Amino acid sequence: MKKLLFLLILILSTSSIFAYDIVHPIGGRAAAMGGSSVASQGLWAMQNNPAGMANLEKISLGLYYENRWLLPETAYKCGAFALPTKFGTLGLSFNQFGSSKYNENKFGLAYAKDFGRYLQIGLQLDYLLLKIGNDYGKFSAVTFELGLQSHITDKLTLGTYIFNPVNFSFEQTLNHEKLPIVMRFGLDYQFTKDFIGQCEIEKDTEREGVSLRGGLEYEAIKNLYIRAGVQTNPGILSFGLGYAIRFAQINVAAQLHNELGASIQIGMIFSIGK
Repeated sequence: MKKLLFLLILILSTSSIFAYDIVHPIGGRAAAMGGSSVASQGLWAMQNNPAGMANLEKISLGLYYENRWLLPETAYKCGAFALPTKFGTLGLSFNQFGSSKYNENKFGLAYAKDFGRYLQIGLQLDYLLLKIGNDYGKFSAVTFELGLQSHITDKLTLGTYIFNPVNFSFEQTLNHEKLPIVMRFGLDYQFTKDFIGQCEIEKDTEREGVSLRGGLEYEAIKNLYIRAGVQTNPGILSFGLGYAIRFAQINVAAQLHNELGASIQIGMIFSIGK
């Protein structure tokens, strides 16, 4: 039974055994808004588009947990730390998807710089590690991700991002299995002081077609946010809540996959400084 479940998890989580599914939007806010995140700012931009952490003003620590389809074997965990300096923002992150039988890991070192209102640039260097059971071994690779953002107006922000632009691979595999190239482009628009909309398009070379994402956020009362979103390829509906106080934020979300069922996400961010 355990072997059957393990095989099922592999089939559901990846299109091939080396599809590497760890590159997807992080954070309870992004999860609630259909995964749209390429034009967002904040700590989790380190994972979604590193350019978005260029304007961080406080030392920040974040923790994120996602339970895909309510199966412990498909847990997704992430931790991140950001340090703003006068030269730009530095970041460290760790992501893990899977269980002891199969897990995907990503270690990241990020840097972002603000070059004025119209240009923020972010770069992250990644070390990737794939572990498959006790008999199949470990596979590793290095790559990088690059992002840009531009505040076109006070209300409109554009973002673009690419993961693994030079198409690195897992060299230890027999066929030097390639990592996917993931590209995103999107926008964030502030309709009113309390109401924000986001949308984006993603292309992953390991999947057919493109994924369209969109989400809305409304500040119902001071510091309490209501969010909802939708995604295609795969079809996902999402919603969630967020609450912020002076030194901490907590965001929770739930997603409904059109075939695999429900997932839950929770993220927390703690900030230090004035």
